[in-house]
This record gives sequence, structure tokens and C-alpha cells, in this order.
Amino acid sequence: MTIKSTFTRALLLSSSAAIAGIAAPAMAQDTAPLNEEASDVTQGNGIIVTARRREERLQDVPLSITAISGDDLEQQGVLEITQVAQTVPNITLEVSRGTNTTLTAFIRGVGQQDPVAGFEAGVGVYVDDVYLNRPQAAVLDVYDVDRIEVLRGPQGTLYGRNTIGGAIKYVTAKLPDDPALSVRGTLGNFDQADLIITGSTPITDNLKIGASGARLSRGGFGDNLNLGTENYNKDVWAARGTVEFDNGPVFVRL
Repeated sequence: MTIKSTFTRALLLSSSAAIAGIAAPAMAQDTAPLNEEASDVTQGNGIIVTARRREERLQDVPLSITAISGDDLEQQGVLEITQVAQTVPNITLEVSRGTNTTLTAFIRGVGQQDPVAGFEAGVGVYVDDVYLNRPQAAVLDVYDVDRIEVLRGPQGTLYGRNTIGGAIKYVTAKLPDDPALSVRGTLGNFDQADLIITGSTPITDNLKIGASGARLSRGGFGDNLNLGTENYNKDVWAARGTVEFDNGPVFVRL
């Protein structure tokens, strides 16, 4: 009985080793590194973000971050930064009560309920890495943008001690290499009528200029019967000019 049992066990072990030896080459073939061409394609598919103050692929950033490209924002019909909260989880962006341009922002339940100018907001809002230190006039209109990044959690190391809830980065679009002109119009309910015109052209090989103009209007969602005015209406003229100088290692954007 003992000899037979030992022989059977040895036979099973040798069979398992043989099967493992046969399967090993297939496993090695499946996990072989990508060739150089495939690796380049993979590198080019990611969204480039600056969550850590340098350009990186979104999937390489060890932070809880959501980035929406300008093309996606345009396809979704996003006109104000508050509408980003409709597609990004764990975030609340609303227009503060009684105002048209003051932002109430929360990320993961951390934020500032009352838009008091004397308090730092729990969620920092940045336009091209420039901090908006008050929620007033922070309801940004979305046009001619490259992307919007939402960074969750404290960002004190990179974005200051006041961004305990997270940061929202509004990144404007860079100028293209060739002359370009685009016109976009929008009509909607409540007498909404928007017109956005964007143009740019290179001056030299290293210097480019561009400008964007917007006319954004909308009737109010309600009427103030005491004052005879509309509530939450919009009547905005906006413009932005850009100058870019790129000379290899030196890049200046104004």
C-alpha cells in the first residue's frame, strides 16, 4: 500500500510538472512587451493633465482626478462650469443663492456653504494655474477651453493650504500652429442666445496670437415682483486675447 501510494503521488507530480512546462511558453508569449510602435500609440492615447504642476498622462497621475476635454465639453453642450457636476461624481457646483456669478463648490462634502468674502473656500478654483481667491465671479463660462480637471482631496502641497476639499482647474486652449477661425452659436429656452467667435494666426515661426469673444445672454428663471426685475438672468460680454512665444526650451504665454 505504501509503495503504490508513493508511486501514484510521484506520477501525479511529474504530470503536473510536464503540464506546467508546456503551459509556460504560452504564458510568456501573452505577457511579452509591446513593440515600439504599439508603445508609442499607447503613449499618445491618454489625456495630458497638469494635476502635479507638470504635464503627465491622466492614467499616470496617482491622484483621484477627473479630466474632461474641451471637445467632450462642447459635445455635451456645457456652457458653465456648474454643469460639470452633472457628469463628475462626488462634486457639487451651484450658483449661490441670490446671485448670478458666485460659486458654491463642494468635493466629497467639503466646501463652503455661505459665499462670504472673508473666508477661504474649501475648494480652490484655478484658471491656467492662477488661483481665484474668492467665490465671487467664479461661475466661469466654458468656451475655448482645452480641458477642465477636478482634483479630489487635500491639495495643500501643490495648490496651497486652503484647498482642503480639492481643486478645479480651468485650462484654456493653446493656439494652433495654423490660422484658424471658428464660430459657434446656441439658442435655447428662457430666451437664451449665445455667440462665440475664436480666431488665431501665427506671426512668425515662434510667435502666435489669438483672441476669443463671446456674447452670452439668457432670460431669468423667475421674476422679482417687488423690484420688477428677473432673477438668475445672464447678460455677459466676454473677451480673451492670447500671445504665445515658443522658442524650444522657452515657452511664454500671456
